[in-house]
Amino acid sequence: MAGGGGVRPGLGLDVEVALAGDMFTQMRALHAIQRMRAVNAARGAHDGYGPPDRITTADVLDFATRQGAATVGLGATTGTLTPGKQADLLMITADEINNLPLNDPIGTVVLGADARNIDTVLIAGRVRKWAGRLLDVDLPALRAEAAASRDHVHRAAVAAGVAAGATGGGR
Repeated sequence: MAGGGGVRPGLGLDVEVALAGDMFTQMRALHAIQRMRAVNAARGAHDGYGPPDRITTADVLDFATRQGAATVGLGATTGTLTPGKQADLLMITADEINNLPLNDPIGTVVLGADARNIDTVLIAGRVRKWAGRLLDVDLPALRAEAAASRDHVHRAAVAAGVAAGATGGGR
């Protein structure tokens, strides 16, 4: 059981400030930071919270799926592959260079895979991505809409005096 007092945290993201906004990056960061804390505590460097339990890659995957869904009130709908629940699935290619050799599927998902390895996505049982390609999405229109939204927010920030001129940087 990971976490103090038997708490099973949910892993999610809503802000892309320090890390990329994909769950693979979030899982790797959580695993690395928690392992660092455990090693530091074992060597006598305490942070005031006591020594943390070491978490496994299975714990991290659970935090990102089952516990993540439960944390936002969706545990009865999604988060596990259970009859009667919504079928939300990612199918990840395991034969890409970043996932070789495949020894531990859970470890590969948490520590090796990234967004480029997502081959197929089902949301509520509906195929949304197949063989690496998004379905029913007009990507040029989506890109234009995202750029227009960014430009609108930036103009409003400049008008309000909270941002200087165009940055030209960022994503």
